[in-house]
Amino acid sequence: MPYLTDSELGRALRQNELSPVYFLYGREVFLSEGYLRKIQEKAVQKGTESFNLQRFDGAELDMVSIQVAEEGMPMMSERKCVTVMNPNLEKMRKEDFEALLEIVKDPNPACVFIVYVNAFDLNVKKMARVRKFAEAAAKVGTVVEFSQRTQGDLVKFLKARFQKAGLTIETPAATAMIARCGSTLEILSGEADKLIAYKGEGAVTREDIELVTRKSLEASVFDLSKLMLQNQYSRAFAVLEDLFQLREEPLAILGALNSAFLDLYRAKTAMLSSRTAEDVLALFPSYRGKEFRIRNAFRDVSKYSVVTLRGCLQILSDTDVQLKSTRCDDKAAVEQAVAAILNLSNTASGRASG
Repeated sequence: MPYLTDSELGRALRQNELSPVYFLYGREVFLSEGYLRKIQEKAVQKGTESFNLQRFDGAELDMVSIQVAEEGMPMMSERKCVTVMNPNLEKMRKEDFEALLEIVKDPNPACVFIVYVNAFDLNVKKMARVRKFAEAAAKVGTVVEFSQRTQGDLVKFLKARFQKAGLTIETPAATAMIARCGSTLEILSGEADKLIAYKGEGAVTREDIELVTRKSLEASVFDLSKLMLQNQYSRAFAVLEDLFQLREEPLAILGALNSAFLDLYRAKTAMLSSRTAEDVLALFPSYRGKEFRIRNAFRDVSKYSVVTLRGCLQILSDTDVQLKSTRCDDKAAVEQAVAAILNLSNTASGRASG
């Protein structure tokens, strides 16, 4: 079983098919952590975990200890399991990488050896060591990339989750839930569970979603960016104060604001070049699972000038440098950035109306 999708991995595990080696990587943590637990549970007899389930931190590699653990025999169990968590394959010492590679090439048949990475963005095609490691793992075991889900995948995930609980959700409502709560499966699962407990039966509506679920920082900041560009001072600062009350970090708010204005800027420049949202999505794979962001930006950006948007991004960039390089009141700095953008937008509106 060389390169598999997560669904193929799930099917193999349900059929009790275990590989001696697994290389699991990707930024979709909810799924990857779930499958990591399933592999470990399949590999190690219940009740013997303290003997046969060993985990090593890849940030502090001790290859001698890992080799001893992997070569050792299980106790009171058919197999043991050794997991190396988040090794930096591209930057680790050459001798450590070669030692890790040797374990993968010649695994102990009485041990399931797992290398699990979710802390780094790995690209098998562009990273030489990652490609070499994946190829070696695929020859004797299983390699699975847990990439971010598309919006279509997330809609299917929500429909399946609600259906399992005896509820239904239509595509527009599911899409609205993703836009409100974010595209992380872990968060969507938690918010879906809240809706299931609240609704009990029937169809989940947009009204239910707005009543029960928590709006993500990303969605709140997108609303904030629109209010700022519409010169709605009171409402903009009310949203900002709500975020502070929820204990969102000023730097996180600033980062989300930068992303929101960057979406608008990309949409505006694309429109000026007669490009579509689909063109932007093809150019920037980072929107995978967050396609709604650029589509919403295309929907809202026509009334704003590229000069204004560029000025907003400059204010946010200057504030980011200020927060990261000087001692200052972070909350006040973000408030000043919001005020500066409101002033810029108001000035731009005055020029346009004049």
